[in-house]
Amino acid sequence: MLVLLGACSSTPKPVEPDPAVVGSWKATTDGSMLTLSGSGLYSLVLAGQAKPVIGSFEFDPKQRTIQMTTRRESPACGDDNATYMVRVGELRMDLEPVKDACELRRKIFSQPLDRVRNAR
Repeated sequence: MLVLLGACSSTPKPVEPDPAVVGSWKATTDGSMLTLSGSGLYSLVLAGQAKPVIGSFEFDPKQRTIQMTTRRESPACGDDNATYMVRVGELRMDLEPVKDACELRRKIFSQPLDRVRNAR
């Protein structure tokens, strides 16, 4: 009986993001670096800025969209949400804004992102 009660109260395992998007991606023009982790967290290191933009993300491979929620303490785009259409290949990812109020992020994501080798 106790085993059954314990099973009911266990925390469900979070869904891991699609491996196609997980890894580090470098912006081709300015060198900014987007890292999408297997835990569903992201960081965006902007060229010339020491503190990264951080938050969480969810990728929907059927809809080909990524939703990003930025933490309040981030140096840019803080406490906001964004949605992008994603085209991802083995070595390149392109993002097209569906909804994003952060001009800086839109500018960075307007350029192709190349997968950083050995960073997966």
